[in-house]
Amino acid sequence: MPSLKSRIIARDECFGLFCSIPSAVALEQVAAAGYDFVIIDLEHTLISPEQVETMILAAHGAQLAVLVRVPPQTPHLVVQLLDAGVAGIVFARIDDAQQAQQAVELCHYAPLGQRGLNATRASRYGMGGLTEATRRAATETLVVIMVESRQGLDNIESIAPTEGVDVVLEGAADLSQSLDLTWQTSHPQVQAAVERVCVATQTAGKAFCAIPRELDDMQRWRGKRVSLFVIGDDRGVMRRAHLAHLSAHKE
Repeated sequence: MPSLKSRIIARDECFGLFCSIPSAVALEQVAAAGYDFVIIDLEHTLISPEQVETMILAAHGAQLAVLVRVPPQTPHLVVQLLDAGVAGIVFARIDDAQQAQQAVELCHYAPLGQRGLNATRASRYGMGGLTEATRRAATETLVVIMVESRQGLDNIESIAPTEGVDVVLEGAADLSQSLDLTWQTSHPQVQAAVERVCVATQTAGKAFCAIPRELDDMQRWRGKRVSLFVIGDDRGVMRRAHLAHLSAHKE
């Protein structure tokens, strides 16, 4: 099965979902629905390490690629999550090229980074060949950064070309707040900022990941050669499904 990173490089359309519900069953249902990847969200949840590991194992069992979003200033989580077998890390609130470089160094072994060596799940705890596991990590580990602030927007042309950064994921919600337009993600100023991030990312030869908030957004992003999408959060999908289900029966 091709890695998520190889599919992104090949410009396959890939659809993902933020996962905030700490449940193996919920992840299995996401996989059964046909999503290509999930992003377990540790920035806005209280999901415990034990719950995260269960979610990772469930995703692996369902052949679903799993990324994890980590809060700012939590470098200790990165190596633990990668050693547990995630496909990559999503770094929230990257504001400059130095922070982007630090993200790369946390995720990769030498010479690109400084990740510590260990026998991990990826190498079957040493039984699968440590050298081969290290080589595979170099080609398959995804480094995803989010640009979510006015400072990040001002620095995007220097952030995006950072060697080792694979994907830039938009952060229109926090960006709207930074632009004094809180939650006005469709405001022309916010949309222009997100498109600037997209252009800088693609100019640097990296993949841009969009978060379409309306169905009409899909064609707009496809017209801009975007093929990587995060299309919601599992809690929101569940909420809308429950409301629609109940409403249909009440009618």
